[in-house]
Amino acid sequence: MTCNPQIFLQDVLSNGFRWATGLLFIFPQILSAQVFEAKTDPKEVVLGSTFEISFTLKDARGEQFKAPAFSDFKLAGGPSEMRGMTIINGRSTSHQTWTYELEPRRVGTFTIGEANIVVDGQTLSTKTLTVKVLPARARPNLNLPPGTADNIFVTGELSSESAWSGGQVNWRIRLYTQLSIEGADLIELPDFQGFYAKEKRRFDTRIEYQTIKGKKYAVKTLHEEALFPQETGEITVGAAKVRVGIEQSGAFGAFLGPKPVILQTQPLRLKVKPLPSPVPDNFSGGVGTYDWALHTDRDSVSTDDALTLTVSIRGNGDAKRFAVPKLAVPAGLEVFEPKIKEEEEYENGEEVVHSKVLEYVILPKEPGEYAIAPTLVYFDTDSNRYRTLLADSLPPLQVTAGKNYGASQPGIDTLPLPPPAVLPETKIWDTAIEWIQSPILWGILASPLLIYGFFLFLKKQKKAPTVVQNIPTRPPAKTARDRFSNAARLVNSGNPRAFYDEVFKALLGYLSARLNLPPAQMTQENVRKILTERGVPSGTIQNLLTVWQTCEQALFAGQTQSAQMDNTWRAAESVVQDLEKAYRR
Repeated sequence: MTCNPQIFLQDVLSNGFRWATGLLFIFPQILSAQVFEAKTDPKEVVLGSTFEISFTLKDARGEQFKAPAFSDFKLAGGPSEMRGMTIINGRSTSHQTWTYELEPRRVGTFTIGEANIVVDGQTLSTKTLTVKVLPARARPNLNLPPGTADNIFVTGELSSESAWSGGQVNWRIRLYTQLSIEGADLIELPDFQGFYAKEKRRFDTRIEYQTIKGKKYAVKTLHEEALFPQETGEITVGAAKVRVGIEQSGAFGAFLGPKPVILQTQPLRLKVKPLPSPVPDNFSGGVGTYDWALHTDRDSVSTDDALTLTVSIRGNGDAKRFAVPKLAVPAGLEVFEPKIKEEEEYENGEEVVHSKVLEYVILPKEPGEYAIAPTLVYFDTDSNRYRTLLADSLPPLQVTAGKNYGASQPGIDTLPLPPPAVLPETKIWDTAIEWIQSPILWGILASPLLIYGFFLFLKKQKKAPTVVQNIPTRPPAKTARDRFSNAARLVNSGNPRAFYDEVFKALLGYLSARLNLPPAQMTQENVRKILTERGVPSGTIQNLLTVWQTCEQALFAGQTQSAQMDNTWRAAESVVQDLEKAYRR
């Protein structure tokens, strides 16, 4: 095959622009892929321990690597250099890594400077890193197995020496060894008396290295528990036992198998502080760090509708102490007790977290614009003070008048007043007066009657004492019983809405007549207040409000449940009977 030099030159000139353009797009991508970074896993280390720091160059070949000056640290190992390449989905990446093992010289916060490397004539630098060195804790008393000196031991360690009541603290079992071992089994845990304990399934099991009194140990976490103190003062975390298999030395060590040894941790004391006083009235019981998210299903409703507010709460305090926050709403709105839609407790890799999703149903009573501003109060263990979360994201609620807004509310019947007494017609009285106009006739007729009535009165006075009876007017419960009879026929009708509507009408109609409350003032708070003032037992009042809420949720919140109809009907009848008994006392 031959090539014409002239044609080749023309082809090069004609395609040169396209080649150059392609290089302009490729070259920045190559440059942008070059990364030179510094990394260290622990941001905090304990004096006497060691840690690793690495410097990695990606997708480039470098030369003249220069590490920073580790003036505040001892060089315990390194540098070790590693090169590698990975291919993922046809795309290859390369890396060069230089790793150092450092040991801090003293307590404090220190900065590790830049590392430099030259790539294609250009100098790349890493960012600086900050490492905080903490004072070494007193080494625990060791329960060492015979003949092993201090070559292997286990410790129980707390993440903090003090905690707030209800806050979270981590307790873990750590194995320190200079020997080769085969397996470690946890055979006994403390009873954690005074704590609510939650075993952690996710924790760091990687082996790290620490130097204690000049000896270097391989250290591994065997077990972790999240502890929530239930008491104040000093609480003791008891001992745990671990069985390890130690490889035996000598020519026959492999044939003899590992030697089982029981290791034991030492008890620890945790100082638990009570929460500061005064405790806010609306304190949720959460101790730690909390956040929440809120949203409503609509921004505007009518008085015939219901609004749903969903609240998602997450925190790392004691889930058993956390109370669902009360939602205060302005006058003109009514709110039900929240329903818990979701609830779980899980680990996020570092701590145990609990979460709740709550659903509040709000009923508007009066038109207008309302600001719904729920709050969540918890104790922040970072700042050691009570904090309040606000709902800044909720828009104002616009309420318009519904079709049923006005003189009467849905489900309230105005009971008819008793008919006035009917007096005899005037003509009858006139005729009677004409018959008794004569004084003589009046005296003859009236005298025997008066005498007989007088003696009869004396006779009754001797036989029995006078009994004064209150003659009741037409009882308000009569209309309610009639309506309950209608509701009873609807229990098995397969129409829950009609049933709850009938029960609601009967109940509110009874209350309207008995308490003399106009429909506009017929709220649960008003009814509770009036019944309490009249001495009605609190249990009866609560039963009444429970039936009320069940009916409202069925009619306005769409929570009609057929299975509850029979119990609701019987509860409503029982409530009216109890109220009548209370009024007769």
